[in-house]
Amino acid sequence: MNHGEPYFDSDEDLLESLDHKLQLIRDRVQGVAEGYCNGFFLWGEGGTSKSFTVEETLRKLGKAFKLTNSRVTGRGLFKLLCEFPDVVHVLEDVETLFRDRNAHGVLRSALWGQLGRDGRQERLVTWQTVDGREEFVFTGGVILVANCNLDDVPQLRALKTRIPSLHYQPTNEEIGARMRELARRGHAHGPHSLSPEMCLEVAREVIVRSFRLNRGLDLRLLVNAFQDRLQYENGAAETHWVDLLDSRLRERVVVPPGGAGVRGKRKEWEFAVLRRIANLPTQERLDVWKQETGKSQAAMYRRLDEMKCRELSISHPQ
Repeated sequence: MNHGEPYFDSDEDLLESLDHKLQLIRDRVQGVAEGYCNGFFLWGEGGTSKSFTVEETLRKLGKAFKLTNSRVTGRGLFKLLCEFPDVVHVLEDVETLFRDRNAHGVLRSALWGQLGRDGRQERLVTWQTVDGREEFVFTGGVILVANCNLDDVPQLRALKTRIPSLHYQPTNEEIGARMRELARRGHAHGPHSLSPEMCLEVAREVIVRSFRLNRGLDLRLLVNAFQDRLQYENGAAETHWVDLLDSRLRERVVVPPGGAGVRGKRKEWEFAVLRRIANLPTQERLDVWKQETGKSQAAMYRRLDEMKCRELSISHPQ
């Protein structure tokens, strides 16, 4: 009995549920890659592994694909498909493309055509101007990834009759389970790394604080929070990694609990710790410092330098 506490599925159940949703995406991507359908439109909130799943699936299938993840115009799309007419094109963050009316016709032509004698569609794409006509036959596929539904762009609703459209909408609980799964692998960045235990602590803070702010969970936020903690642990930030996380979530400068004077009081306390452990052997001193302050070796030496400068200024005033 949980005595009124909220019930949550186990991570194993949540990850199984999430994988079921991701498998549908993988199957649709494979359908495009192997020619069962001409394209696929995938939309949903950012930071939920949409693009990662699409690209990972294509790589595992060994299928050639061309990724376009920045601004592209209708004319640019025509030239892109013309230059690579027989591969899968993955177009990410295509909201700007949707605003270009010239792109609508290119997409419609690339995604549907008349049946040929072999039963396959012949998808002729043309570009007509006063200077002449350009055309090519497109035999590849187009996977569109966005944050909004096609219904938000009336001119593109016709695409839904040509290709499957899927709204990927994992629950916060499922994304939270995915965060913990990623955290258990640890985090590496060049020569630096965080242990799985430290990453799980970061994941917990991300989840708790996001729920508190009624904000959807975001896997990109988790990776950024790992980097914030790594910066803090390496002594490259005075601000605690939790406060760095808060500033990301709130998108503003966050004052530590207790007011602006807390930082000064903590610094004085750290000076006191350093004076107390000054005569200990080097490794023992570092171990005590980390245990009592939770800060890195680099932070300890930075505090030592600050303390020496302060004492020198006191003993030799200007």
